[in-house]
Amino acid sequence: MVTDIPWPAVGALASGVGSLYLLARLRPHWEQPGARWFVATIATITVWSVGYAVGIVAVSPPFRVAVEVLSWMAAGWIGFFFLSFALGYTGRTGIVESWWYRASAVVPLTISLLAIASTQTPLLWGGYEPVRVWGVLGAAYTFLPLGYVSILGVMLFVSIGTVLLFDTVISYGPLYRREAIAVGLSPLPPGVGALLWALGLGPPVNLTPVLFLPHIVLDAYAFVGGGMFEFHPATRRIGERAAIDDIGTPVAIVDVEGRIVTLNPAAEATFGVDTESALTRPLSAILGDERITVNGEGERIGVETDRQRQEFKTQQTELRDEAGTHLGYTVLFQDITDEIRRERRLEVLNRFLRHNVRNESVVIRGRAELLAETLDGQEAAHAQTIEAAVGRLVDSGEKARTLSEVSTSGDAFETVDVVSFLAGVVDALGPEAGERVTVSVPDGLELSTQPVLLEVLVENLVENAVEHTDGSDVTVSATVDEGAVVLTVVDGGPGIPDHELAVLDSGQETDLNHGSGIGLWLIRWVATTLGAELAFEVESGTSVTVRLPDERAE
Repeated sequence: MVTDIPWPAVGALASGVGSLYLLARLRPHWEQPGARWFVATIATITVWSVGYAVGIVAVSPPFRVAVEVLSWMAAGWIGFFFLSFALGYTGRTGIVESWWYRASAVVPLTISLLAIASTQTPLLWGGYEPVRVWGVLGAAYTFLPLGYVSILGVMLFVSIGTVLLFDTVISYGPLYRREAIAVGLSPLPPGVGALLWALGLGPPVNLTPVLFLPHIVLDAYAFVGGGMFEFHPATRRIGERAAIDDIGTPVAIVDVEGRIVTLNPAAEATFGVDTESALTRPLSAILGDERITVNGEGERIGVETDRQRQEFKTQQTELRDEAGTHLGYTVLFQDITDEIRRERRLEVLNRFLRHNVRNESVVIRGRAELLAETLDGQEAAHAQTIEAAVGRLVDSGEKARTLSEVSTSGDAFETVDVVSFLAGVVDALGPEAGERVTVSVPDGLELSTQPVLLEVLVENLVENAVEHTDGSDVTVSATVDEGAVVLTVVDGGPGIPDHELAVLDSGQETDLNHGSGIGLWLIRWVATTLGAELAFEVESGTSVTVRLPDERAE
C-alpha cells in the first residue's frame, strides 16, 4: 500500500467528491424532465472517479486491470446518459422514450461487454502492460480499431448532447448567457483527457477522471448557481408545440410558395385531411372550391366542410429565422360562422324595428292624438297615456338605432369649440331645453374629439336631465383639470334611482334588475368609446361628470 497519495489520485477523488456534492444540491430537482438521466451521468462519473483513484494507487495488477475495464464501461454509459439528459432537459422526451433510441443503448452495452472480454482477448486494446508513472500505476496498451470506434461513439453522443443543451440555453438570450457558456465548455476538459488517452499522447495515465473536476464545477455553476433546473427549457419547447397542436383553432404552416408544411390537429379535423397526405400541396387544395392568397395578409373565406359551410377569417404571420430569412407563413383560421349568422339576424331585426315597429308605432301615436283631441274626461286621459307610451317606445327605438350606429362609428377626431358645440346640442333639443339649460364654459376652450359621439353623449345627458326633472334648471359646464376637459351636467331633480345605477355598475341586465330605458346605457357606451371616465353623484339632484382623456384636450 502507498503512504503518500499522488496528485492524479487526489484529482480523481476530488472529482468523485464534487460529483456527490452536485447530486446532493440538485436533489430537489430530480423529478424535472431529464433530471434522472443527469443523476445517472453524475453517478457514473462518481463511480469512475473514485474507482480510478483507488485503482491507480493499488499495488495489485489484477485490480488495476479491473479498474481499466471500469473506465471503458463508464465512458460508454456516460455518453448515453448525457445525451438522454440533454434530450429530456430540452423537451425531447418523446425521442428518449422511442424504441429506436432505447435500442441505441446497445452501444454502451456492447462497449461494456467488449471491455470485459478484452481482459482475455484483444478486442478494444492489446499489449496491456502496467507502468509506474507519477507515483501511480498506469496502463500502457495499444488501441485497436474497435477501441477507436467505441471512443468515437461516446464522443458523438456527448457532442450531440452538448450542442442540444448549448443551443437551447443560448436561445434564452441574455437570461442564461453565462450559464450557456458554462454548459458548452463543461465537456471539454474530460474530452481532452479522453483524446489524450485514446491517442496515446503523454504518460500512460488516463486523466479523464481528474479532468471531470472542472466539468463538475462548470455544471454546478450552471445548474445550481444559475438555477437552470428551476427555469426549465422543456416547458418552453412543449409550450411552443402545444400552442399550435392543442389550440382548437385550425392552423396551417406553409412555405413561401403557400405549400403545406404541417397542419395542427384542429386543421386536420376541420378540413378532413391529415398532414401526411396534405404535405407539399397548395393550401387552397384542402379548402374545396375556395382560393386563398398566401401573402401575409388576412382575408375572409367560406369553406364547405363536414359541418356544412363555415366562414373563416384568416390571419397570416410571416415565419423568419434568426437571420431574418423568410421561410413561410403561419395561417390561422378563425371560425366566424356564428358571428356572421348573428350579424345577419341583427340586421334583419334592426330593419324590422326601424321600419315595421316604427311605422306601426307612428300610426298608433297618430290615432291616439286624434282620440285625445276628440274625447273628453277619462277617455281622453287614456288616449294621452297611449300616446305617451307609444312616444317612449318610438324614442327607445331611435336610441337603439343610435346605439347600433355608435357601435360601428369610426369618425375621425376633430377640434371643436366647446361653447358653440354645447350650445348647438342644447338648441337642437327644443325650446324647453333652451329655456331651462344653462351652458357655462370658458371662452376659447377647444377639444379634440369625435364630434358625432360627443354629440350623442351630451344630447342624452341633457335630455335625461330635462325629462326627469320637474321644471328645475339644468347646468352644463366644462372645465380644464390637469389638461383634461371635464364636462358636468347638473340638475335639481329627484336623482337617478339606485337600481338603474346598479345596472350600469354591473354591466348587465337581468329579469329582476333592469333599467327603465336604454338612455343611460347609451351614455355609458358612448363614454367608453370616447375613452372617457363617467361618474354619477346623486344627492340633491343628479350630477354627471365626464372626464375626457388628456390627449384629447387642447
